[in-house]
Amino acid sequence: MIELVFLGAIAAAALMALALTPLVRALALKAGFVDLPGERKIHTQPVAYGGGIAVALSMACAAALLLYLRKHYYAGASTREDAGIFKLAVVAAGAMGALILGLVDDRRRLSPWQKLAGQFVLAVLAVAGGIRVTAFIGDTLPMQIASVLWIVLITNSFNLLDNMDGLCAGIVAIGSALLALVAMEAAQWNLAVLLGALSGACIGFLRYNRTPARIFLGDGGSLFCGYVMACGTILVTYYERGRPSHLAIGIPLLILAIPLYDTCSVIYIRLKDGRPIMRGDTSHFSHRLVDLGMTRRTAVTAIHLAALAIGLPATVLGQLSEGNGLLIVGQALLVLTLIAMLEHAGGVRSKDPRREQFSKKSEIEPGAGAAAGADREQRTP
Repeated sequence: MIELVFLGAIAAAALMALALTPLVRALALKAGFVDLPGERKIHTQPVAYGGGIAVALSMACAAALLLYLRKHYYAGASTREDAGIFKLAVVAAGAMGALILGLVDDRRRLSPWQKLAGQFVLAVLAVAGGIRVTAFIGDTLPMQIASVLWIVLITNSFNLLDNMDGLCAGIVAIGSALLALVAMEAAQWNLAVLLGALSGACIGFLRYNRTPARIFLGDGGSLFCGYVMACGTILVTYYERGRPSHLAIGIPLLILAIPLYDTCSVIYIRLKDGRPIMRGDTSHFSHRLVDLGMTRRTAVTAIHLAALAIGLPATVLGQLSEGNGLLIVGQALLVLTLIAMLEHAGGVRSKDPRREQFSKKSEIEPGAGAAAGADREQRTP
């Protein structure tokens, strides 16, 4: 059954990530490719960069293996909307470009505008290769422009989300698995295998990336994952003629609600406070939870659960009537409202002069690898 191929992609990628990540870490430490301790950072020892290399290799090997097995041993029927070899190659090339762009930034510190320009180039190449949003309107110039903006937005959202150990990798693992379920519902087996491999690679990588992290995704990893997720959300088919609800088009917005909310709220807070939107700080949701007294590991787990609470019901949105679908949307809005309330409370606590007394325990939690106050000095909006 194709479901076994999907599960095999997850398992194979996870096992490869478990094996490859220590090797990549050792090579990074030997080469001096590390994030050094600093004034605005939590970790006290150099931590290896290059986690994105392990994730990318694990995903690519597992996806190639399972796609080969599917082609030769299980040629299950796919829809005409499923990603063919050409589109998969376009995604792979763009993802490799995003990985290289991020690795260069990890090593040499590109300016925010250089990174943004690189992401726009990769997004334009993806759209030129056929990765395009249609959304009931069709393949028009405005939709092609929207596709470019969407790819850049989602890529940056995951880049910004990499501000605490295990956070970005966990959200990618959850989001890609949920998207894969939607792809399977639409009989898009190639996409299901690709997204399943990404989920498995991140699951295996989490073994070494959760607090205290022994290796970071770095900008290379977060940009790679964000780019694949952006292209995946475009290629998955959410609505077909005859389905009961047009609300299915909102599935990717709900699956990616957490990174999208975090990006929008951070930009709003920085603009409101008159701070540059490209300069890292502690205005992320994860930091606000820590301000409320959670440990970093607990805060990351809470955000992962929130992503599941919103994304998991969204996977069946296309199978429900519009009335019942609105209940799913309403539930998502309630969860986001709760998040906003917690974020506001954390912001108030962070400005309390007694905050140091309240948060002392979490601030000295050993080995927490996120950059407290600088998104590990990521400089993308």
